[in-house]
Amino acid sequence: MDTNFSPIENYPFLSPFIFNEDPGIIEKHKISILKRLDNVWRPLKIDACQTHEYLAARENVFATVVAEHFEKQYQIIVKKSLSTNNSFETLSQNTRLLDSIIHTAFEYAFEDLPILKERINEELKKEYRFKKKSLPKNQQKHELNRKQIEKIESNPEDPEQRQLLKYYNSIDADLNREISSLTERLESLNEQMPLAQQAELKRDFLLKHFVIFARGGYGRAELSFASDRDLGYCLDTQQLSSGEAEICRQFIIHIEHLLRIAGIETAHQYFELDEDLSRFKDPGSIHTIPAILESRVLLGSNNLANALKRRFFQILPYETFVLSQIRDYHNRTVPGLSQMNIKEDQGGLRSLQIPLWLAAATFGVFPNQTADMLALLIQKRIISPRQGFKLCQALEFLYDLRNFSAVAAKFHFDDHARESGLSEKDLQINIINDATERLYLLKKKRFESIDVFDRYRLQMVNHIQYLSEAILQRLLDRTIVRTFSNFQVVVNLGKRQIVEINALEGLPQVPISLIFNDPPALLELFEYVGQSEYDLSFDLKDEMADLIKILTPDVIEIHRPQIAERFSKLMLTPFAANAWRIMLEICEPINAENQPRTLMGCFIPETNKMRFLLRNLAYHQHPVCTHTINALDRTQKELDRLKKDYQELYQYLEPKHILALKWGILFHDVGKIDPQTDHEVSGTSIAVKALERIGYDDQELFTLVSLLIVHHTTVVQLSRTSAYFDQALQSFFEIADRNLINVILLFLCNISDYISVSDSNAHSTRSLRTFFEETYRVFAEMRSSQKQEDSMDFIQTYLDIKKTDLESDTRIYLLINRSLRENLVSVLLTPLERINQKERKLLEKSEAELQVLWRDLKLGSLDEHGTDQTTDKFIRTIRQSLSNETLVALTELYSPLINWFFASFPNRFLLSSPPGMVAENLTIFNKLERPAIVNVITNAHGRLNALLIYVHDLPQIHSRIAYTLNLKHLNIESAKINQIKFASGQIAFCYYLKISKREGENVILPLELETSIRRNTPPALKIKPQTFLYNTKFQLEYLQDDKKGYMVKETNNASSA
Repeated sequence: MDTNFSPIENYPFLSPFIFNEDPGIIEKHKISILKRLDNVWRPLKIDACQTHEYLAARENVFATVVAEHFEKQYQIIVKKSLSTNNSFETLSQNTRLLDSIIHTAFEYAFEDLPILKERINEELKKEYRFKKKSLPKNQQKHELNRKQIEKIESNPEDPEQRQLLKYYNSIDADLNREISSLTERLESLNEQMPLAQQAELKRDFLLKHFVIFARGGYGRAELSFASDRDLGYCLDTQQLSSGEAEICRQFIIHIEHLLRIAGIETAHQYFELDEDLSRFKDPGSIHTIPAILESRVLLGSNNLANALKRRFFQILPYETFVLSQIRDYHNRTVPGLSQMNIKEDQGGLRSLQIPLWLAAATFGVFPNQTADMLALLIQKRIISPRQGFKLCQALEFLYDLRNFSAVAAKFHFDDHARESGLSEKDLQINIINDATERLYLLKKKRFESIDVFDRYRLQMVNHIQYLSEAILQRLLDRTIVRTFSNFQVVVNLGKRQIVEINALEGLPQVPISLIFNDPPALLELFEYVGQSEYDLSFDLKDEMADLIKILTPDVIEIHRPQIAERFSKLMLTPFAANAWRIMLEICEPINAENQPRTLMGCFIPETNKMRFLLRNLAYHQHPVCTHTINALDRTQKELDRLKKDYQELYQYLEPKHILALKWGILFHDVGKIDPQTDHEVSGTSIAVKALERIGYDDQELFTLVSLLIVHHTTVVQLSRTSAYFDQALQSFFEIADRNLINVILLFLCNISDYISVSDSNAHSTRSLRTFFEETYRVFAEMRSSQKQEDSMDFIQTYLDIKKTDLESDTRIYLLINRSLRENLVSVLLTPLERINQKERKLLEKSEAELQVLWRDLKLGSLDEHGTDQTTDKFIRTIRQSLSNETLVALTELYSPLINWFFASFPNRFLLSSPPGMVAENLTIFNKLERPAIVNVITNAHGRLNALLIYVHDLPQIHSRIAYTLNLKHLNIESAKINQIKFASGQIAFCYYLKISKREGENVILPLELETSIRRNTPPALKIKPQTFLYNTKFQLEYLQDDKKGYMVKETNNASSA
């Protein structure tokens, strides 16, 4: 790798976009700031002997002076940015400002180094004394614990004693680790303390073995107002003693602390030259590598920085990097015509950065400026000079927009903007939308009209979209060779396709049928396919069909142990579904028995029968084979989502659990090959036999796979049942054997299968995900609780608490609404003073925040999402200070209605609704004299989702409602019904019906439904004997109308269920 890159050719048109290092300007700024710091510090005259007080005072001086200097200079740069038509000038000014601050922080911290050294020595001694004192205590605990274990081991037959033994063994393991850690640390401290005491770090010595560098956009000198301030630090610990290295580490921490307290937040990474960097090969961390390779030295040793770059370049896995970046590129969101994320969307800054990173990795050259990289692409004839200039133009404009969007709300939104009808809430960092565009045209005189602006903007975005795609295609129009145990593959990167498979270099080239007569070698190829997501070329797939005759059952039997090992590796790859898809595609012509023979069938013959098998077409959109592969692919996506959204859950999953999950998904519908059986049951025996046939003998794997096959639709069914919050949760716990790992795997299996059934299912997973979230919360509460109670009792207690919290939130919501009609003081603050002075005083701490939130709601300028967020924050702020008793007193006026509503309407509705929806329905269902009241519930997309109904004094009411909804082409998917018995003897019913439309998009009007329910008389139900030609596996039961649901009785103006 060339670390001393300079522009390869002199292209004058690139000069406006190049950052010129100017040490003189940096030095000038640094001297100016240091002089001001000295002027403020000298009069304080604090004794250096008082280490902590001395450092604290020094830090306060730095924070005050530097924050003031930075803010002043930053404002100047922001103001200048309005008058320049080259945003790279602004980027350069912002970059130099931060450079000068970091230089200053280094110099200021270096003056503190002797004091830091004293503090470090004190802390090392203190740590040594503490750990030396702790070690004997832990050793004593360990001895006592061992005696307890020996005592319990004398009675191994007692089940309670076995459980205790497990507990004490876990304590023993923890104590062993703690003792080992303490011993190791004491040895290290014994070595470090004298060396730290003797260390004398001179400035030149420090700068020789230490470096500070700028990473990412800051490293490229493209530090916009919206950019992260990415820093890196590296120590050459091989040339430092352990004491010197510890002082240097604390010195780095001190620099970062100075920057942070001055209001300059940085994202920093620390490296040591001899550390293991292999963790950065992981797909989740690989983006760190180009950020280091294109970094720019700020202070310290260039040689050290270059050595670090060389080490990172050596570990850069080119193929993995290319594949991850291509996926990232193609996953960019296509922007709308009037709104765009300037950085992330397709045609944004990142869309160009990805091809540039790939070019740098391909050519082994990582310049730290974009213009230099474009010069390289021009010289390599990847792009023309004209195209290079187009890209620079586009970058300049996008950076101008990014700069403006980052400071628009703080610096540019004023009375003039308000008078123009603009809202501050619409201004977002990195987003160009109508509001940002109008403010830009108002404040910056770069474009004559909105038409000129839009034309230019869309043209620049198009340049990046078109040219970045062209760069990628030209870069990747090449092949690479990958070598395996006994074969080589040739890969076309652009096509992402394996185009050749050959014997190892130097050996005779033979047909594929001879290369892969060994099944483990074939699976090694497909493991690579599963890792890379490559396809096989059309010709290769055809040629590989010859293997089907060679890989006979006898050959598979001989290699069973190796095959199982290879399949496990294959199944754990991120694109295992791609490998299985190709193995299904490779097939021979249909034989005389009309049976397909696939490469996959050589290992698992049952999958041959799944090929193009049609089942449940009313529900399934694809043949069984396609659905299964789609479900396997979805499983990996759901695993990735779990890792991102529920890291605390993902950590419980070991490779053996993920292996069982993927095998369970692969076999979940295999039972459908026999139409005479229940596929959830027959599939388990088929799966276990198939796994044994390819070499597995793990009973735990078989048990988990069987569990997933039997219950691959159960969780979906439970999430839909009307018993959602109690029986359904209880059933889920019982199915999962109260095992958290089983809960996670069953959810992943169910949702992967459900989404893969049809396109409509893929867009209706909310109830299933909500069910899992609720299950997890209850499960977590159960695990953390020390109470040994029945799980159903625990669930009921949990839901009661949740219902109580909802009632409190609803009361607050009603208070907020009332305050918006009147004012916050008369509705909340004054009554609170009278009701509870202590809580009024507690609320004073949040009063200013409440006023801001109230004002935002009162102005009515927020969109729906913003209103919901602000209201939620309002509710949380009040809940932190006010007790339930106080809330009840404040909302006493609403109590009769709240008490009736919460007692009468089904918990299914209450516990799945936000307080705003409950409050809205309180006002609708407050006139109980009406014979029927209906309200329509819609989902987040505004589509009809459910109905809430109250009726009384109507015969055959269940039938009336069902009949009316049928006439309106509405399906009842689930229902919860409460019968209300008032003290007067009057009977009423409250319904919560989950519904869906059968056809049409006609608007459903509540008043129209109320009238229809009152007037429509359902026809008589004629029950005829039913006879079936085959076993239907279901039973018809006719229930008397109006006899289904819970009963709520009114007693002394109160309701009881």
